[in-house]
Amino acid sequence: MGTSIGVGGLASGVQWRDLVDSIISAERARNIGRLETQVSDADKRKVQWQAFEGLVRKLDDAASALRSGTAFRTFGAVASPTAGGRQLLTATASSAATPGAFSVEVLELARAGKVSGAVVSDPAAALGRAGSFTVAGQAITISATDSLNDVRDRINALNTGANATRVSASVLTSSAGASRLILSADQAGSAGVALQDGGEGVLRDLGFLDTRSRQVSSATTAIAAALGVTMPPPSTVRVGDQVISVDLTTDSLASIAARIRAAGAQAEVQSETVGGQTQYRLSVGAMVSATADPNSAATIAALGLAEGGRASVKQVVGPAGTLTDAGGTTATGSTLLTSLRRDGAAMGLTVGDTITIGGTRGDGSAVSTSLVIGASDTVDTLLARINDAASGFGGGARPASASIGPDGRIRLEDGTGGDSRLALALAVTPAAGGPATQPFGASTTLTTGRARDLVRGSDAQVRVDGVLVTRASNTIGDALQGVSLSLQQADPGNPVTLAVTRDDEASVQAVRDFVKAYNDVVSFMNGQQVEGQPLAFDPTLRRIIGTFTQALRTEIPGAGDVARGTLVGMTLQRNGQLQLDEGRFRTAMAGNLGGIQALFGGAGIGGAMRAATQAATRFGDGTIATQVSSIDTANGRARDRIQTLQQRLDERRERLVLQFSSMEQSLSRLQAQGNQLQAAILGFSQQR
Repeated sequence: MGTSIGVGGLASGVQWRDLVDSIISAERARNIGRLETQVSDADKRKVQWQAFEGLVRKLDDAASALRSGTAFRTFGAVASPTAGGRQLLTATASSAATPGAFSVEVLELARAGKVSGAVVSDPAAALGRAGSFTVAGQAITISATDSLNDVRDRINALNTGANATRVSASVLTSSAGASRLILSADQAGSAGVALQDGGEGVLRDLGFLDTRSRQVSSATTAIAAALGVTMPPPSTVRVGDQVISVDLTTDSLASIAARIRAAGAQAEVQSETVGGQTQYRLSVGAMVSATADPNSAATIAALGLAEGGRASVKQVVGPAGTLTDAGGTTATGSTLLTSLRRDGAAMGLTVGDTITIGGTRGDGSAVSTSLVIGASDTVDTLLARINDAASGFGGGARPASASIGPDGRIRLEDGTGGDSRLALALAVTPAAGGPATQPFGASTTLTTGRARDLVRGSDAQVRVDGVLVTRASNTIGDALQGVSLSLQQADPGNPVTLAVTRDDEASVQAVRDFVKAYNDVVSFMNGQQVEGQPLAFDPTLRRIIGTFTQALRTEIPGAGDVARGTLVGMTLQRNGQLQLDEGRFRTAMAGNLGGIQALFGGAGIGGAMRAATQAATRFGDGTIATQVSSIDTANGRARDRIQTLQQRLDERRERLVLQFSSMEQSLSRLQAQGNQLQAAILGFSQQR
């Protein structure tokens, strides 16, 4: 319906638009205002019902704790410290616990494994190693162009998703030109970092695993004699990229290790005590494989060389030069010092010269000694002075041992595997005087000492009342029923006492919470019993509160001195509030805990209160839900009616505006005609 555009009252002199507003406003107040007031009042009642529902739900929660009995099955667990004040473990107890005292001895903590690879000079440079290996059962393939950083990234790429390896890789740079790959298990346990090398020996070449021989009774006896069996003919084997010769009829583990080291690979003889007897193995830090030599595979089989473990690597240092005698023959221990040549050049050592021996042991302790060269002194004489237990490297808390290899190089080997500060310096002061020189050459690190197992993955081990318990985690929740142990420190031989006791204070607090929740509900109702409040004197509200009060009066037949709430200290006051006499309640609980549990259980106050609260708050057909739904339904109809009436008022305004606009137009035309007639009469009279 269109609306005429005009200025009200220009023709009639009547402000009819104000008149229209007054008419519409009066009709709106009469027809719509009453409905809007009804909707507003109903919304306020809805808000209060919802607030009341929140309080009832808290009462329901409090009653549920009492009904289930968990409120009366609360326990505390406290572990005593050791005599030295160390706290070995903490503990928590659930409702399933049993009171008692237990002896707990923490033998070992669970640890996440961490392993280290070999040191490389540049983590971004191609390693020149190709092949496959597995980490936690998942295969990783690398190419010869991959760097240490690339290997790290390939390993980390598998530590995602549902089948994550749970092994993280990182590159650690300990100093300039010294980087290594570190693999860390994300979880504690003896499984640690599970590695399996492929046929190409990539993990061994990367330094994570070694290649070990079978055990023999002597490190220096020929292997054939040590094992007492016939050996294959002399042959060659491949160690990493190098080929070495092996004759098991004459070679010992020590000579083979020296030959491997002379070829630039890491090798050492390790001792093990088995059944009270010392046995020896050859440990090689690279892949050992057969060459084209027809006896190569048989030689490897005879030695029993196969993928081994993660033994620590001992640091080896020594002068870089190769020593020979005057005739060019590779130097041995019996070679005279005065006849030594280095890399083919005469060293010029003479009788009376002083060889100063210095450096540090693996633990950093300093070594300083010397040898004045005599006419009969040999390389063995020098080695004996280096190895001297009183002033040389053979003493101290971390001794080292020097030897000369089949390649004519002097090597000083740390006696302990792992990170090492072993260093050697040999200087010569001429007998004739003059500055000290280094005819042996500058000493370098030939093998960097390191631990492959930086942290050995381990399971937690505890003894509970003498029974050994092993778990992969330091949190043990299934050794003692209802008790969770959190291990902090290991202290074998020093058990501590774990006391599991009933927490009566928690039980009293649960009843306090119930009393408070009930009183909050009553306070809400009391607050509404005032004229003008949304739920003032609401009969449904009073009826709900009545069901709660009735639940408090529930009795347990035959329960004697705890048959009803008033007997254990719960009484209703004149204002409807519930009061708890805690002293009386504690006495009742101490004397008859089972009766208290029954009083507040499913057949008692807790069960009755839950039934009442559930009837009030149940979704869909609960008393409160019904009230809210009724309000929503009534308000929906009222809002629809308001919309209809408003539309009618808008249409009436349109009609009134059109009527008054039409009247103005008619009056305006009459006024115009009157003005024309008056002008015509005036003109006619002037003509006369």
